[in-house]
Amino acid sequence: MRHPLAFAAALLALSAAPAAAQDEGSPFDREFAVAAYATGHTGSYHAGGVGGRLRWEPFDFLGVEAYLEATLVDWPGGGLRHDYPNGFNVYAPIRFGDFRLRPFFGFCDILSFVEPEQEGAPRADDVLFGLHGGIGAELAVHPMWSVFADAQINAYFGHDRAAEGWTGGVDEELSFFWNSQLNLGVQLHFGGVR
Repeated sequence: MRHPLAFAAALLALSAAPAAAQDEGSPFDREFAVAAYATGHTGSYHAGGVGGRLRWEPFDFLGVEAYLEATLVDWPGGGLRHDYPNGFNVYAPIRFGDFRLRPFFGFCDILSFVEPEQEGAPRADDVLFGLHGGIGAELAVHPMWSVFADAQINAYFGHDRAAEGWTGGVDEELSFFWNSQLNLGVQLHFGGVR
């Protein structure tokens, strides 16, 4: 008998949550946010990892966010490659009640490290610079929380690299790299209500 009562109490709480959310406002009305997300990249290379971002939205129609990610790269050249993309976005939120779209554009760099399999062997590290653009979708689930999905295209310039069991190498000429990226995460909104 306890399980049906717990189920009924949970349904009652869930049905009351939207009304409470309307009374306390939307997370999209708050000026600041911090987010955590899972990320996946595919294109010139494949990678997966985690990320975080800080957001400031001084106006209803404009915001800026800074982000940092940590990814492991599927690297056919051998060795271990781990990348740390970081940068910023400028975005324009388009709101439809508790849902909004967020077209964005930004600049970024990647601190990229390639470690050969043999410990102490020369590494093949580089910094790649680029730009990106995409669109995000956000859903308010609580007066201070939202969930989101971002899809974007990244374009980078950097040096091609190779690593083998005993050594690593960096090309002298710059090369073009691109990938598409998908982020799925949760965001805590805080600060004053605009």
